[in-house]
Amino acid sequence: MTAPVLIAFPKGRLGDELVPRLAGTPLALDAAALKSRVLRIPTATPGVSALLLKGADLPRYVAAGVASLGIVGSDTLDELEMDLLELADLRIGACRLCLCAPAGITLEDLKARPHLRLATKFFRATEAWLAREGLTAELVPLSSSVELAPLLGLADAIVDLVQTGATLKAHGLVETALLGRSSARLIAARGAILSEPGRIRPLAEILLRALT
Repeated sequence: MTAPVLIAFPKGRLGDELVPRLAGTPLALDAAALKSRVLRIPTATPGVSALLLKGADLPRYVAAGVASLGIVGSDTLDELEMDLLELADLRIGACRLCLCAPAGITLEDLKARPHLRLATKFFRATEAWLAREGLTAELVPLSSSVELAPLLGLADAIVDLVQTGATLKAHGLVETALLGRSSARLIAARGAILSEPGRIRPLAEILLRALT
C-alpha cells in the first residue's frame, strides 16, 4: 500500500490566507474537518492530507520527512538550520522584520544606551543586525505579546514582524529600523523529492499554481 502524503500548512494568519486559495483545486482542504479541532485535514486528493502546524514546528516535520512538503515564512527558516529544499518564494504573507521602540525614541537614542535590551524571538536575525551595526545588546527571549516588553520595562525595544503596523500603534510603538523582509516559502523534504519525484513534484506544482 502506498504511504499517504502529508503537506504541512501553517496555522494562524498565513494559513488563513492560504486555505481559500486552495478551494477548487486537488488540494482543497476538507471544510468539515477545518471546522473541527483536528490537525490532520483530508484534501480533495485521496491519500494526501494537510497537517496544521505552528511556527518553528512546521519545518521540523518537513526536515524529518514526516511531511513531504510545507509552507512556512522565510523568517522562521532563517532562524533554523535544517536540511530542507526551498522550492519557491510564494510572495504572500509579506512582512517586515523591524526594530520597534516607543514613540519618540529614535534609533540613535537606542544606540546610545549603555545597556540595550531587545525583546525578540528572532535571535539569529537580531544578532546579525547588531553585528552589522557594531552594537551589542542583551536579547530577551519572548515568543508572544512582545509589544508589552517596552511598556512594562522588560526591554528598551523589540524586534518583531510587522505587517500592517496596527498592533504597534495600539501599543505606542514605531518602527525605527528595518532588519529584513519575510514571505511564505514552499519547502520540501529532500528525501521525498529524491525518492518519489513523480508523486511529490506534481503536488508542489498544484500549490505553486494556486498560491502564486
